[in-house]
Amino acid sequence: MKEPRIGRLLAVILGLIAVVAPIAAATVTIAPDTIQEGTPITVSVKGLPDESTFMIRVEASIPLDSSGKYSLSTNNLQMPFALTGGQIDIRAENVKTANFSARMGGRAVTIFGDAENGLVTINQPGDIPQGLITYITLEGSGADGAGAVTSSMDLSGKKVGATDADVTFTVNGFGSGSVNVKVYVDGSLVATVPASTPTTTVPGGSSSGGETTTTPAADETLTVSSLDDLAVLTFERGALSGAGADDLTVMVSNRAVPEGWTALAGPFAILPSDATFNPSADFSITMTADGKDTSVPYTILGYTGGTWKPLQSRIDGDTISTSIAAAGEYALVMPREETTTAVTTGATTAPTGTTTTVAAAETTEPATTPVATPLSLLCALGGVAAAGLLYRKLP
Repeated sequence: MKEPRIGRLLAVILGLIAVVAPIAAATVTIAPDTIQEGTPITVSVKGLPDESTFMIRVEASIPLDSSGKYSLSTNNLQMPFALTGGQIDIRAENVKTANFSARMGGRAVTIFGDAENGLVTINQPGDIPQGLITYITLEGSGADGAGAVTSSMDLSGKKVGATDADVTFTVNGFGSGSVNVKVYVDGSLVATVPASTPTTTVPGGSSSGGETTTTPAADETLTVSSLDDLAVLTFERGALSGAGADDLTVMVSNRAVPEGWTALAGPFAILPSDATFNPSADFSITMTADGKDTSVPYTILGYTGGTWKPLQSRIDGDTISTSIAAAGEYALVMPREETTTAVTTGATTAPTGTTTTVAAAETTEPATTPVATPLSLLCALGGVAAAGLLYRKLP
């Protein structure tokens, strides 16, 4: 008489396994390891649930031709799933002009951009459909005196469709330059094909000087900027641990700042989250027109270890900066005015080149970005509860 009970219990266990299975993290791989002109690139995605934020970034160094022009094209991009609420973001440096064009399905888009201080950023929002994107092209003129253009193209949105699939495409136009492909899921870098590392020439040991070797310069100063160029991370190559310099990125986060503060810029997430800096890196945020009132005690909040903390901040002209020892999330804030009466704080605005610290209680916030949705975990807990109830009812 116990066999039916065992059979039903087995069915419950199998059902529970089916519920828990989606918790497994998505895996992403990129092939080949070295990207060459016109060679097919395959991004293999396994176990990617719907509503995950998926982003492909193609970074390139593009030599200018004899007339000072450049052209980079991503061709025959096969999207096995759709990206809702999507966006294509283009960034080009060392340029005079940057013209973006794309064709997906029956829709064609062309946008012309003129550089400001050698920089052009283009943002094209819209759902990205499943199927073929014939081309995404960036072309234009390089800045005076430039030998190459550096660019990035981000294709992002909420994934809807196949859980296991391959994204394929080719990249053309970089010639003797280089291309780097990165994939992010829910804001975290999950796969990359590394770009060539910047090097410094060291004279060879022979008396003839005929041989040289190349090694990265440990004291080389590197910068990583957010797509809108408002946030800039500056550090020495030798100070970085826990991540490669080419893997670092600064992205906008959707984490809310604690009550009592108003966010003026950001938060910005520095990824990967394991990155540390010794000596410390400099993180700066450019203040917009609304953020230059000298009567307001601006500061930068940092979110590390599950807690928001005000950081020692320096104001210099239209930028505010702080020193950081690790990746995290950072926001430019001001105290929130609750009434029309004057707001008292523990600090005042610092003049140029001085330091200010705003005192505020540490606030613990639930982790919201950049992490995966907890929907699968909630489903699993529900499955456990259902299994327990069903088991108790077994005769």
